[in-house]
Amino acid sequence: VLDLAEKLKLKNQSSLLLMSMLNVIITICKMFLISCSIKLFFSHTGSDNDRFWSTDPLTGTFYQINFQSALTWHQARQSCEQQDAELLSVTEIHEQTYLRDLIDSNRSPLWIGLNSLNLHSGWQWSGGTPFRYFNWAPGSPSPEPEKLCAVLNPRRYAKWENRPCEQKVGYICKKENSTLGPSKDAEPVKCPEGWLPYAGHCYIIHREPRAWKDALMSCNESNGNLASIHNPEEHAFVLSQLGYKAMDELWLGMNDLSTQMYFEWSDETPVTYTKWLPGEPTHAVSGQEDCVVMAGEDGYWADSACDRKLGYICRREPLQGVSGTVKTDPACTKGWTRHGSYCYLVGHALVTFSEAVKTCERIGSYLTTVEDRYEQAYLTSFVGLSSEKCFWIGLSNTEEQEIFKWETGEGVFYTNWNSAMPGKEVGCVALRTGSAAGLWDVQNCELKAKFLCKKTAEKITRPFAPGKNSNFKCPLGWNTSNSTNSCFRRKKHKKTWFEARDFCREIGGDLAAVNSEEEQRVIENLITYMKTISFYDTPLENCGAISKEHSISWINMHCEYSQDWICEIKKGRLLSCVAVYEITEDGWIIKGDKQYFFSTESTSMEKARMFCRNHHGDLAIIGDNNKRIFLWKYILKNGKLHSYLIGLILNADQQFRWIDGTTLHYAPWAEGEPNFAFDQEYCVVLDKKYGLWNDVSCGHSHGFICERHGSFVNATLSPAATSPPGGCPKDWLLFKNQCYKFFGSQFQYWYTANKDCINLGGHLATIQNEQVQAFLTYHLKDVLYNPWIGLNDIISELNFVWADGSAVSYTNWAPDSPKLYEDYADIGKWSDESCYKSSGYICQKNSDPKLYKSSATVLDFAFDHSDGISYSVTHSKMNWEEAQQSCKSNSSELASILDPYSQSLLFLIAQEYGQPMWIGLNSYMTEGKYRWIDRWRLVYSKWSSGEPKQTLACVYLDTDGTWKTASCKEKLFSICKKSDVTAPAEPPHLPGNCPESKGHKSWIPFHGHCYYFEAVRKKSWSQAHQECMGKCASLVSIEDPAEMNFLLLYLSPLASDFRKFWIGLFKNIEGEWMWTDRSVVEFVNWEKGEPTMIYDEHCVDMDVSSGSWRNYYCSVDRNFICKIPKTSKREPAVSSSHSRGVMIVTLIFLLLAGTGLIVYFFYKKRHEQTTVTASFGNAIYCGSPDPGTHESKCLVTNIEENE
Repeated sequence: VLDLAEKLKLKNQSSLLLMSMLNVIITICKMFLISCSIKLFFSHTGSDNDRFWSTDPLTGTFYQINFQSALTWHQARQSCEQQDAELLSVTEIHEQTYLRDLIDSNRSPLWIGLNSLNLHSGWQWSGGTPFRYFNWAPGSPSPEPEKLCAVLNPRRYAKWENRPCEQKVGYICKKENSTLGPSKDAEPVKCPEGWLPYAGHCYIIHREPRAWKDALMSCNESNGNLASIHNPEEHAFVLSQLGYKAMDELWLGMNDLSTQMYFEWSDETPVTYTKWLPGEPTHAVSGQEDCVVMAGEDGYWADSACDRKLGYICRREPLQGVSGTVKTDPACTKGWTRHGSYCYLVGHALVTFSEAVKTCERIGSYLTTVEDRYEQAYLTSFVGLSSEKCFWIGLSNTEEQEIFKWETGEGVFYTNWNSAMPGKEVGCVALRTGSAAGLWDVQNCELKAKFLCKKTAEKITRPFAPGKNSNFKCPLGWNTSNSTNSCFRRKKHKKTWFEARDFCREIGGDLAAVNSEEEQRVIENLITYMKTISFYDTPLENCGAISKEHSISWINMHCEYSQDWICEIKKGRLLSCVAVYEITEDGWIIKGDKQYFFSTESTSMEKARMFCRNHHGDLAIIGDNNKRIFLWKYILKNGKLHSYLIGLILNADQQFRWIDGTTLHYAPWAEGEPNFAFDQEYCVVLDKKYGLWNDVSCGHSHGFICERHGSFVNATLSPAATSPPGGCPKDWLLFKNQCYKFFGSQFQYWYTANKDCINLGGHLATIQNEQVQAFLTYHLKDVLYNPWIGLNDIISELNFVWADGSAVSYTNWAPDSPKLYEDYADIGKWSDESCYKSSGYICQKNSDPKLYKSSATVLDFAFDHSDGISYSVTHSKMNWEEAQQSCKSNSSELASILDPYSQSLLFLIAQEYGQPMWIGLNSYMTEGKYRWIDRWRLVYSKWSSGEPKQTLACVYLDTDGTWKTASCKEKLFSICKKSDVTAPAEPPHLPGNCPESKGHKSWIPFHGHCYYFEAVRKKSWSQAHQECMGKCASLVSIEDPAEMNFLLLYLSPLASDFRKFWIGLFKNIEGEWMWTDRSVVEFVNWEKGEPTMIYDEHCVDMDVSSGSWRNYYCSVDRNFICKIPKTSKREPAVSSSHSRGVMIVTLIFLLLAGTGLIVYFFYKKRHEQTTVTASFGNAIYCGSPDPGTHESKCLVTNIEENE
């Protein structure tokens, strides 16, 4: 292959890709048991390494980066093994640094040898390299049970992450030059009294509790050190011969006190071996688990806080100048070694399995059995350091492939299989030495190897065999047989393999292990139909199940499938209780000195904290894995929601901290988290499915977990501390202790604008109430273009939140947003837009106490006359006329409100004083038409719902910002306005033309408008509105008494019929009365008792006999009146006949084009609507064309409004 690449003159990258492809071919061949000679091509010479491998000049180690391949973890390992290499292991800080610099930081993740495929132990490197240096990425390793293999992620500074092994990514192979020579048998040594010798050193266990450093000093005083363990054999010796007990927790010399995450032995010997407990090392408890203990039945290791007081193991050199002797035992004949109740002999001849069996029998023994982990540990220490590759033990499956049997006929109750063993292999079992010391392999029975004989020590009564049946019974409801020592029970609630295993272990057992045909029959009786989990298969990431579809058999199934399961427990063992929670009177779960509340409803972060604080607690703080597991187990069993808020938040410095101010040290993030999506995920939830953390927007609704101390005082809590008053930098506006800045001329996408605000120490503006809305709306008067605010639904469609993560508690949407046009009513309203539209923006940040100015008030600008307008408040209560006279005495008038900007400002003033205030609007002194006293026209209004209710009245601004009518004699505060600009004179009524009459349908002129009276046909309000629009008109608006009288005069012949006509007044969704042509409501003529508040009476009709109005159901059929502005007069033009002909043709063409466009837009609008029925909702709220200015609807040229 290399020669071929050379001939083709391929570049390094192409050659590497070719080699990676061949690696994949080799892997596939091996999977299908195809003989592959391709691997011969990969025996590298030095030049080959130069081409495909990178060499660390300091260590001489070779590395191959296969980033163009995509294999599973197991396939990647096989690919490396084809090249006499192994998946990458990293044991030194220098090695990690070299790799980080070697690999392009933009590359995708790459498999490394780190894995947790041995479910009985912790993280380990493939190939047996010690796991002594940790470089996990934040949030890793995440504890999802299926993520058992690790990648190196170049995009995260070459740190490590755990992932499911079946993912397909690139990989890194590693090849070292050095090889270990065979170990030599150690000479016997002499140890001090109480110490035991092994492999040239002396060992002792001390059980008096000491902190790690005190234990180290104690060992030093005995000329030794805390124990270092360098291989499986030494580990097995400590476990089996030193007096270790299953309940022990003993200090070893391993620690990372010098360099965090880099473990060393205190005696400075090389780290060549590690054996961690499942889930270890965690480095939890504020990151201070810097010392290592040996614990559990198997004596595996865990990191722990160094100040814990535990027993410890010392190791020292033997006594110098004193020769040791081989220890003998009178219960064993010469050459045999005693352990427990048995004697053992190493057969030094190289023989086949059958020959080993016969040899042991000839000397009154048998080929050894292994009954438990302690015997296994002894045998490992006994022969593990030998230069031989393996030793026969008395186990085989040559009689029946499915059943392994001891040569003695005893049942098999303990196994210690090597990786991928026994599989479907048929043969005899040998005990491995070297890096796999103690593990069992199935070998060809004709292989010649040394062997181990075993016999009962003399004058020893053999203890009760664990496999024999006893008088112990099973718990009620469990199944067994007379020939097994186990009890079995089927569980019918679906779980994954890992969930089922955890449940069985929680009650004191494990998932069922089938050790005999009799146990298989017991399990068969438990199964009536489907599959039951029972074993785990690492190479394919599958778990074992038993199926009863046609016959009972074992099958592979993905571990994440949910199935029934079978638990096993030993006879006589009491079931452990599944957690039963103690509950307080108010429903909190008690755990130690803390109490927890799990919500059943979703809410935002702000409301969750409010609930917790009101109940004398706060959101839960999770400082270690035990607490996370406790909370997760509870919500897994009892939780109704998918995720729960905890007390972790992202601060302004982009660092996660707990709400009590403590630093984050333990962080079980889910894969890819925290990702701070779109710069607005400031809060954290605990996920129910995996028990991991995910950052979320604080405004989105989630469940939550409260935590409080068990000794809380049931008293009213003091309110949460408020921020101290502050000021703002130059060009920023201060309001309610927040600073705002408008960027009206800098156009940015929403995302970029929010980034800019974050860089300024804030975020896009949040509007949580009407006061902030009014403040920002007022300042829009100085902004040319619509600015972005922080509201968005980027993370979850139609689930709007603010950019600072807060929930939406106030909205100010524009009707039918987004609109195709703007008018006064839309100023300050919100409209959703594409986030990639370029626009101005408003930033917001906290005020700075260092910039605080005590003299500043919120509304200083309202009383400043520098821009030609200023306001003043009359604090004494007066009637309307007195208030006006008071204003005039100060060279001002009762205030007119001409636009949303001044409306917003005066609303803030009313809020500040907390009083309703007279404004300059009235109909009492203006002949029944609502007019401003300073003679400005009424072009903008903010009537309260149902207003104006009175024909003759005065108007005040209420504290909610709306206008209301009242008797002019009522006494209120008042607002005066002083302006340098006077109202313009009323424009004269312009002459104009009405549309041409057709048949009996004619338009009647009056002032600047034309009117069409439909007195024959009756339609619902929405249908009448549509018909007027078809005439490029709108339902009639009535602006003053003169217009009212004109309509009544024309309709007087119909007065005796008590006829009612629809007019264009309607109530919008916000309860405001509006004209369909969007003219301001400045005149009303309500019938007595009207308008009513009856549901669905949203439209207005006029009585032709009295002219009075009432609101009524929009679906009722009525006659109606349309109204359209006059068009300007056309002057006759003198032209030749040719010119007239051209004009006629042109006009015809324009008419046809115009008609086509009218029909197109009319039917387009009709198509966009919901079908028009006798329903007010369809016409107004369901996509109907907006009743706005006629220019936006019709192709009528030269239209000018006369008013």
